[in-house]
Amino acid sequence: MSAAALLAEPPELSPEDADRAGFYGVLANLMAAPPSDALLAALAGADRLQADPAVPEGEALATAWAQLCDAAGQCEGERVRSEWNALFCGTGRPLVLPYASFYETGFLMEKPLARVRDDLAALGLAREAGCGEPEDHLAALCDAMRALISEGRGIDVQNPFFKRHLQPWIGPCCTDLMAATDAQFYRAVGAFTAAFFAVEARALSFET
Repeated sequence: MSAAALLAEPPELSPEDADRAGFYGVLANLMAAPPSDALLAALAGADRLQADPAVPEGEALATAWAQLCDAAGQCEGERVRSEWNALFCGTGRPLVLPYASFYETGFLMEKPLARVRDDLAALGLAREAGCGEPEDHLAALCDAMRALISEGRGIDVQNPFFKRHLQPWIGPCCTDLMAATDAQFYRAVGAFTAAFFAVEARALSFET
């Protein structure tokens, strides 16, 4: 990377894109590791969304966000962390496997992962050193979308990545998360994820 690139200031985002990047960041953090007390407190104290009654997806998102924030304020941190481990790191096969390869092929480390790696390389993005999860994990894909938005990449870049790597499988994954027997806080995470991606699908389709 050049010195000029290192010194360049990040682009100024619109309020809408700043919110989108923030939501992708929240989801990446919630899915990547057991949430800290600080993250749960930040969610509990976050502003609620104002929805346009004429946009059903927006109303659903505002409701799901409020429920997630309320759940963060009502849950004890250690219990939430135990829930995360039970859902995603349980002995044997975890209850939820949030990987594109699994939902698209039924197996892990399959062609969807190779496609993600190829597209990330073409975009100049790569997995952080020391990260143990493959690039088709939901947390990694959300972080990639956050980076695309934060770096000012256009909708012509964001939309293909979203449609290719997230939209085909996120619905069933959210359904599984909301239905998992050990999910309480993460049931609200699943509902918010589903609502957020419905808004993303609508917004990105309108802007292309």
